This record gives sequence, C-alpha cells and structure tokens, in this order.
Amino acid sequence: MSILRKIKMIIKNNFFKNFIENIFSYKAYLVYGPDKGLVKERSSIIIKKLKSISTLDIKKPSQLDLDNQNLLDLIFQKNIFSVKSIINLDLEYLPSLKFSDNFFSSITSSSGANYLLLEAGNLTKADGLIKIFSRENKLACIPCYHDTESTIPNTISEYAKKFNLIIDNESLDYLSKKLGSDKLQTMQEIRKLSIYANGKAISFDDVLHLIGDSSLISINKICDNLFTSNKSPYLYEKLIESGINNIIIIRSLLNHFQFLLNKKINKNEKELGTFIHFSRHKLINMQLLLLSEEKIKKVIENILELEKKVKSNYTLANILVKKFLLSYSAIK
Repeated sequence: MSILRKIKMIIKNNFFKNFIENIFSYKAYLVYGPDKGLVKERSSIIIKKLKSISTLDIKKPSQLDLDNQNLLDLIFQKNIFSVKSIINLDLEYLPSLKFSDNFFSSITSSSGANYLLLEAGNLTKADGLIKIFSRENKLACIPCYHDTESTIPNTISEYAKKFNLIIDNESLDYLSKKLGSDKLQTMQEIRKLSIYANGKAISFDDVLHLIGDSSLISINKICDNLFTSNKSPYLYEKLIESGINNIIIIRSLLNHFQFLLNKKINKNEKELGTFIHFSRHKLINMQLLLLSEEKIKKVIENILELEKKVKSNYTLANILVKKFLLSYSAIK
C-alpha cells in the first residue's frame, strides 16, 4: 500500500511533490483552502504536469456554460484536437453548482473521462466534497493553508532560489514576519525584490524600503547618529512628516541605549552579532567607543523623563523630542 493511499487521498504539503509524480493515477483534483494564492499555484502545477505528457485542452466553463450544458457531458466530451481536456472550475464563482450522487463514481469508473480540476475556498471536514475526495483513491484532495511561523522561512527561501535572489538572515527573518498570509503575495514580493536586486545580494535597508516599512530605517538612523553626527534632528523631522508616533521613536531610543548599556556592562563592544544589521555596525561601535557606562545611564534617565513629559503634554511632543535630539547631536 502506497503512502498516498494510507493518507486517504488527502495530499498534505510534505507529500505534494510525490503526488505530482503520480498525478496520472487520479481522475479529479480538489484544490482548496484559505490561501488562495497557494490554491492557484498548485492548480497551475497540476495543469503543467498533466500537459507535460500529452496534448490537453483546458476548459474553464462559466455559470452560463453550465446552465446550457450538463457538467457530466463536458467530462465525457471528446476533443478532436487533443487526447483529453482538463475541466477547470473555480467553485467560488459557481455557488449554485451541485454534484449528483453518482457524478464522481462515473468519472472514476471510466478510462475515457476528461480530467476535472476543482478550486475552492476554505472547506471543512464535514463538507460533502471533502468526504468524497478523501475516501476515493482516484480523487485527490489537496488542502492549501497559510504558512505558519515555522514554514514561512522555507517558503521565502524557495522563492528566493527560484528568482535568483540573494538575501541575508536578517532580511529572511524580517520577511518571515511580514509575509505568509497568502502564497501568491509572498511570491510577488520576492519576485519584486529579485527584479530590484538584478542577481546581486540585496541589502536589509533595500528590503525595508521595497516591502514598505522604511520608517524602521529612519528610526534606526536617528538612534545610530546620536553622538556620532548632527543628522538625527533632520531625520526626525522627515519621519514626523510621514505621520509616525513620537512614543514609538522614544521607545526605540530607549531600547537602543539599553542595548548599548548591556554591551558596555558585558564588555562586548566589538561583537554586535547578527541581531544588529551589519550596515549599522560602524556607527554603533563609534557610540560604544565614545560613551562611558555612566554617560549611557544618564541618557537612559533623560529618555525616561522625555517620555513622561511627552505623555503629559503631547501638543509639545515634537518640540520636546527635537530638543532632546539636538542636545545629543554633538559629542558631549
């Protein structure tokens, strides 16, 4: 008994590649689930594999077509230009479509039937189609669920390899948190990054800009440029214009200087590790070199005081934060 038979024709993620190699053992395919992008992707893979062996015609009948012609007639309709046809139906656009009791048995018992590919949204185990497709050995039931926290990094890596995109671990981790709700969207975002990179390694900053979270770059630059240049107030003004909340900036400053303090205490001034993107290492190492442990503690106290003042009088928030940044924009 094969692995596929043991799982009652429910083709889960880890069996999909094996299923594709045995695709001609089936007469009909039900591809369904909440991840519409994955549904479309796997339907395309099924069609491509079926067409790889023989000439097949693809038919996508509308509701009007099915009103004028019985679906079972389409299943057995011959095509003079191809060996068989693939009848591809998206059930979300055919809400009134019903299957008779002997519909699927008619398909599985005949060698001359065309292939039937059904696409659907999120179906439950109690749904009639799921029950039928999961118990018949010539019907393939293929669920398509959203990526989980553990599977999304692998999905991104696969698409990155497919589109020749070179990304670092920080970018992979960031993308894993931003993407995953839809396979098609994930693929499109990775493809967009690959077009920009043009075969070269893409930087973390570029990933942030292209995926649409450039505010994080500006916040990091505000933090990194304190005591090392006079750029922070200017960067702050540009960031405020984009509508970001002052509390987010203050909390980011607090986290940054607490990180610096921890490095000072642990005497690991030169080992920033992968937690901090390499593009930030130079300025942060300058801060660690310029600032004493006591000076960092004083800055943290001032940040905490700044947060209190901003919360008590938010109308003056911009002035208060900019004054704070100006006071630390030159080496003190």
